[in-house]
Amino acid sequence: MTISQESVLLWDDEVNKLEARAVCNSSQYKYIEGLPCITVGFTYENRHFRGYDYFTFFDQGYIDLIKTIQETYRTMNGIFRLYDMGADTDGFIEFNCKNGILKIKGQLGASFSEKFLNFRFEADQTLLSALLNCLEIF
Repeated sequence: MTISQESVLLWDDEVNKLEARAVCNSSQYKYIEGLPCITVGFTYENRHFRGYDYFTFFDQGYIDLIKTIQETYRTMNGIFRLYDMGADTDGFIEFNCKNGILKIKGQLGASFSEKFLNFRFEADQTLLSALLNCLEIF
């Protein structure tokens, strides 16, 4: 899969770095012809490891995800998960925000593949804002 050069830095505290990347239209997955979807790449890295995965979001699922992220950002409380709605991977990124403290955990790459990366870290609400902005743009 070809990814574009367009990327958004979601978080970088000099220990943990999370980035979202737009996927070129010609490389977007087409699970069901005529069903609108968007594929976004995510990269996590720290001093020792780097992992990436692609998640495809379908039309209504994508709309619901945006609403959930908006509500979490507005209230500074909520839990949501990014994952491939087409089930090509069991990778995910989970965001748990409680009273403004954001805990992120995830797995990039499928657990049934030779290489995958599990990670977890804490961030602040600026990550939610960046995530929301990039998903609305992509």
